[in-house]
Amino acid sequence: MASQESNTQLVPTTRVLPRPTPGGMVERRKRLIYQYHDGHDSLVDALADKGENTLEGRIEGLVREIMQEAEHLLGNELVATEDGNLRDATIISTKRADVLEKALKAVMAKQVFERENGINVDSPSMRVVFEFFMQKVSAAFTRCGYGDEVVDTFIRTLQALMANWQKELKEELKSVVGGKD
Repeated sequence: MASQESNTQLVPTTRVLPRPTPGGMVERRKRLIYQYHDGHDSLVDALADKGENTLEGRIEGLVREIMQEAEHLLGNELVATEDGNLRDATIISTKRADVLEKALKAVMAKQVFERENGINVDSPSMRVVFEFFMQKVSAAFTRCGYGDEVVDTFIRTLQALMANWQKELKEELKSVVGGKD
């Protein structure tokens, strides 16, 4: 019996851990963030350095960051499970599900943003716009008094020049607005 009592008694420690000073903790946190972001003071700076300074680029960078955090949580969950800490593993699993849900919402928001603000060169709407423009060009030639032969020659030449118009337009949009396909 005496041995059980001695095992449950608290042993006073002689060593007192120093409390970090407020400035010291802030500096430590800044240093760790700097190291984590590969020499950048913040996630915003890291994204900007990667050329992700458009709204779309930042959204993609943030989604990647969320996914990376989900992977960190998965690692923590697996360690907790392996160590037999099922309660901790369950809590971490729930947090990971929350993070993944946020990533899914961010991806969906990005799709809505692209649909509302982007240009889908391959969409049926884009083809309608292109055909509408060509009809107006043809009507303009007719109003200017050019004959059918000139209009037909122009349209055939333009069609030849526009053989890869979708690919070329995508490249042009990327260079102008940093857009994606």
